[in-house]
Amino acid sequence: MGAGATGVSRVSRVLFVHIEGNELLNEYHRRVRSADERSFGAKQSKTHESVAGASRAIPTATSPKTQAKKQPRSVPMDVASSFGILAQAFSNTEDVDHMDTYGGVDLDAFSQLITPGSKPKSDGPHMSCTHNVPQTYPLDSYLTTINELLSPRTPDLILGEQHQPFELQRTFELRPPHLSEEDYEYLALKGALRIVPVELRNQLLGSYIKYVHPLLPIIDLQSFLCSVMVEDETRFASPLLHQAVMLAGSAFIAQEVAIGAGFSSRKALRRTLFDRAKLLYEFETENDAYTQIQALLLMTHWHGSGVGHKDPIYWFDLAYSTAERVNLLGSLEPGSFSHKHRLWWCLYVRDRILSLGFRRALRIPNSDVTMSLLESTKYYSSELYHDFVLLMLGEASAMLKWENQERMMLLFIQEIKLAHCVGVIVEYFYHDSWTPSPSGEAVYTLVPKTEISQDAIASCEQLLKTWMQNLPALAHYFPPSLMCDLHPESTELVLLVHQAFLYLLHLTAMSILYIAASKGGDELDQSATPEMRGLASQVNETLNELHDCSMLHLLPGSAVTIIGIILEASLPDLKVSDKIVRQQAMSNLYACEEAAGHLLQTYPAAEIVISKVQNARGNLLGLVTT
Repeated sequence: MGAGATGVSRVSRVLFVHIEGNELLNEYHRRVRSADERSFGAKQSKTHESVAGASRAIPTATSPKTQAKKQPRSVPMDVASSFGILAQAFSNTEDVDHMDTYGGVDLDAFSQLITPGSKPKSDGPHMSCTHNVPQTYPLDSYLTTINELLSPRTPDLILGEQHQPFELQRTFELRPPHLSEEDYEYLALKGALRIVPVELRNQLLGSYIKYVHPLLPIIDLQSFLCSVMVEDETRFASPLLHQAVMLAGSAFIAQEVAIGAGFSSRKALRRTLFDRAKLLYEFETENDAYTQIQALLLMTHWHGSGVGHKDPIYWFDLAYSTAERVNLLGSLEPGSFSHKHRLWWCLYVRDRILSLGFRRALRIPNSDVTMSLLESTKYYSSELYHDFVLLMLGEASAMLKWENQERMMLLFIQEIKLAHCVGVIVEYFYHDSWTPSPSGEAVYTLVPKTEISQDAIASCEQLLKTWMQNLPALAHYFPPSLMCDLHPESTELVLLVHQAFLYLLHLTAMSILYIAASKGGDELDQSATPEMRGLASQVNETLNELHDCSMLHLLPGSAVTIIGIILEASLPDLKVSDKIVRQQAMSNLYACEEAAGHLLQTYPAAEIVISKVQNARGNLLGLVTT
């Protein structure tokens, strides 16, 4: 299995005894009894006495803080035994770096059993010698595995489809040759190999085709749809990629669709699909590096609660590190077409957008970019789709017509060009630095440079204006109310969502340019410039237009970033003496709060925007002391 294979096997053996569920526990007890009868005989009682002694010794290592908490329910003999096995398995300092508190379970009991060691760096698939590729450690993924052992598992991972008849429950049948039998059984028991019902799958694929694929064409859509819908889906080559595609599409399905499939909510469905994809990746079920990159980029669409270290940046860094390992960029040749060209540009675009959203330095330097590669980027295949695929997709199949695929290719190329502008602005006007956070901890983030030349400002401003001037007519945004007579699922309205996102991204790029140019390294403690006020008004007007036509929730997660930037640009105007300016700023705040509220069900990060608005309103009313 690559680096850390032995550790994974040990963890998987331990995990078998702690998963809740009568079926697994009964199977475990049966195997123990069988093994005892064959091998140990009369030694069984002696072995149980030693295990019981070890289990009684574990609580004595807890900290006073842990002892003060409410005492947990008694631990069964087999679970306590598994704790002892866990401590023994990780007693080697080269196996684990650290363990922490997850899911409300205090791990102080293990702190005296595990000696923290140095951080071993692997030269496996997640490492790169390039200086700008973030380093990860081979045991990072074990933190999640240990967490899942010690805390209650996600209820919907298997039980989400509890209303589905047994004969209709489908799983992936092909076991990768490099995957051990016990790891495969563990993945099956955790539900990671479960395939969603056919009706739900069709809805998820339709949403993916309409709202994800146009601006992030990661996969060979024709080949993927044929393998999933026409051929035997249970023998699909990459369960990891399959679950990642379903995850990306789940952000845009209706709530009632998820509930009708047996899940408690759309959020529960998304959580389930993400957990499945995460487990499949962490157990290294996929050997192909390019498929890994595809799946990891799709997993950047998961916006969790913000707790933990596995945010979209984490998954992107793994994708980029893998691309560096296989020299993806170096393998591209201008004038020749391959799907690798498209995959590279997807990496490039996500890097720029995530840099804005998380205020972190670019991973792909501008010097690595050769825009001539765009000429070799082919978006779609000229071959016709299978009739059965078109039938299963229903209304979404209209997106597969060649004229609509041409428009999607047009939008993607314009997004690449706009991402190039964003990269230039970030490189010219921002630098990464350790900055104090409100909690008092220092965070590594982007801050405006203190010295910015007027020539650089004029150059970047002209770059963005040129992009807008050269934007083809089919890529321009216009108010959706002008198309109110069309069906809500029409391709024109679907493509208009992507046109709106490009327009909002352009306005946001202009905003960060003016913010950096006017404030330099200082905080936003003065009034905004007239240009910034105008941009904020345009953004809020666009958001209101989308909301009025029930299209706001169809924007990608990056829309939360856009709202947050516009919010920060409006905050200084709340303190100016001009009443009209203050009223406009307050109007912008309410618009940002309303838009974030609509996106909150899908993107928990929107809670940050809502919190900032509430704090700003509290400051104005004297309810918050700053």
